[in-house]
Amino acid sequence: MSKLRVEVPEALQPLLKPGRYKGAYGGRGGAKSHFFAEQMVIRSFSQTTRAVCIREVQNSLKESVRQLIIDKIEKFGLLEFFQVLDAEIRGKNGSLIIFKGMQAYSADSIKSLEGYDIAWVEEAQSLSHVSLRLLRPTIRKEGSELWFSWNPRHKRDACDELLRGAQPPRGSIVVPVGWQDNPWFPKVLRDEMEQDYARDPEMADHIWGGNYEVVTEGAYYAKLLFEAEKSGRITSVPYDPSEPVYTAWDLGLDDSTAIWFAQIFGSEIRIIDYFETRNVALIEIAKQIKELPYVYAEHYMPHDIETREISTATTRKQQCENVGLKPIIAGSKIPVADGINAVRTMLPKCVIDKIKCEKGIEALQAYRTERNEEKDIFGAKPLHDWSSHGADAFRELAVNLFDVKQAKRVPDNAVVEYDVFAHGQFQETSGIEDYNPW
Repeated sequence: MSKLRVEVPEALQPLLKPGRYKGAYGGRGGAKSHFFAEQMVIRSFSQTTRAVCIREVQNSLKESVRQLIIDKIEKFGLLEFFQVLDAEIRGKNGSLIIFKGMQAYSADSIKSLEGYDIAWVEEAQSLSHVSLRLLRPTIRKEGSELWFSWNPRHKRDACDELLRGAQPPRGSIVVPVGWQDNPWFPKVLRDEMEQDYARDPEMADHIWGGNYEVVTEGAYYAKLLFEAEKSGRITSVPYDPSEPVYTAWDLGLDDSTAIWFAQIFGSEIRIIDYFETRNVALIEIAKQIKELPYVYAEHYMPHDIETREISTATTRKQQCENVGLKPIIAGSKIPVADGINAVRTMLPKCVIDKIKCEKGIEALQAYRTERNEEKDIFGAKPLHDWSSHGADAFRELAVNLFDVKQAKRVPDNAVVEYDVFAHGQFQETSGIEDYNPW
């Protein structure tokens, strides 16, 4: 049998060992796709192999790695060994490589892959949790492997939760790889990378650096949070017992409940904690919050907290107060757009605890406007998804803490009115000079 000489970057060499799950993640230029394409050709040439190359969505073969694999076949001089067909590639030893989009599979149709040896998921950051749940138990042949190559996008993406979470599955070999690890990184890509970093360092840090996406197109607060992190305002923020704690809530019935915890020190807002839970009764959550080691000032909840429930003949506010959580303040009814602007005004004054508020920060980073895919434009309304709960609670915090800071800084005998304007600036209209709540 012919021998193939293949050079493999040092960072990717651990993936040459057998493993149930193999993953390579990082920014552009790290040779991840080239590595897996070469390994698929080598495996299919050296032994009979059935492999499927997967993307979450694949509307045509042009969107697959088919051409990349063909290029590797040519590179190794194996055109006589492989038969390249429109929808598949066959080897003289019975090997088969096919190309599929996961969204084309159902719970029944995916069973056609049960006898496959390899499933390679390219652009795995786009793979949905549903698709991953379908794929994992389907590739079940003894010695079978699942390969993943991706540029990280969010911690909550399915492949990141599986392979970079606290407990990766047994048999996992996962390596970070970047352009620095690629000995063949071309000058043309280096020039592009340097231009991207000069033009938009946050986005370049994601595209080339392989870090999680910070600034999402259409996101409301992502850039402000990126600036907060760069300036050291996302850090360790301990609780100071000398000042009371304000909480702000977004309540879920069959959904998540999110709560932010803040203290005020002069012009600085210290965000010391974040709490989120799902499918837990409000009264049980209230008990948990009451037992935390904080001295509370006020609890801000949505304005419908005072709506009486038929089943209990009490309001949700009364239920919380009955277990000792008070005072509870019914939230503002100002438009969502004005609340978003209030957050934008407050965030530059915030110092946020990096560890305790990690999930809340992720929610604020991901909170974005709806997108009209047909017209390729962003809408006027926020997109309702998992990030909405933490973002809505933070909006409640921003609107209500404005009133708190106003009360702290305005003389007792002064009467102050304010308007919230579209550009996110609070304007005092009482005639008191140099008044700025933040």
